[in-house]
Amino acid sequence: MDVRFLLDKPWLIFMTVCVTLFLSAVLGSRLALTTRINDDSHHHEHITGLREGLFVLLGLLLGFTVAIVLPRYDQRSQLVVDEANAIGTTMLGAEILPEPQRGKSLELLRKYVAVRRDFAGQTLLDRPALDRETQRTKALQWQLWQEIVEVKRENETTVIEPYMKFLSVMIEVAEKRLAAFENRIPLTVWLIIFLVAAFQSFATGFSLKRWFWFSLVTTPMVVAALMALLASLDSPHTGAIGIEQNSMERLAHDVTDEKR
Repeated sequence: MDVRFLLDKPWLIFMTVCVTLFLSAVLGSRLALTTRINDDSHHHEHITGLREGLFVLLGLLLGFTVAIVLPRYDQRSQLVVDEANAIGTTMLGAEILPEPQRGKSLELLRKYVAVRRDFAGQTLLDRPALDRETQRTKALQWQLWQEIVEVKRENETTVIEPYMKFLSVMIEVAEKRLAAFENRIPLTVWLIIFLVAAFQSFATGFSLKRWFWFSLVTTPMVVAALMALLASLDSPHTGAIGIEQNSMERLAHDVTDEKR
């Protein structure tokens, strides 16, 4: 199974991590009770120190990951607004084009709005679908640019220079949005967090002198909830905390009304 499948399903992350860490804590507790290692105060002190050290390390790793994820989430949200503004400005700029390029460009831009809105529903798990949306985007960009080339060929004028700048910005923002979509927390980081959490849960159970269910349940649930939150923030289109598409939806609505 592709690990990315887990990372794009925060609820599955929560269940998997919670159960795994709980079992690790139970294993540590059973082993401690069987060997009675905590009856020796010297051993107990060392195990407790190891438990606290792993807890601090886990907290640092989670905090470091949050510091990575939150700016990326804000960036993805802002890029939706930036792209909607760029497309809207480009549509206004297309009004200065002579016919028939004006009509063709506006129609292509209306299709472009629909394509970019559909981009929000893609996931890295379905790479062929994402590649198809990317190709549709690039094909429309190429057609829009060809309309400019046609105008320049027929009439060497500086009137369309502002429109060329608007179109360039629109194309640039689309590429930035794709790059931000693909920029995820590396799998290695997830693996390190999971391993440290598993060892910390084991150490928690191993440090107990007697069975105490609250200690065995609390840490796995808290860590699992935090990892699920991170996965949701890191998953642009499939997480529980999704990227709002309000700006793009308003643009699509305005384009539809204008066409009518």
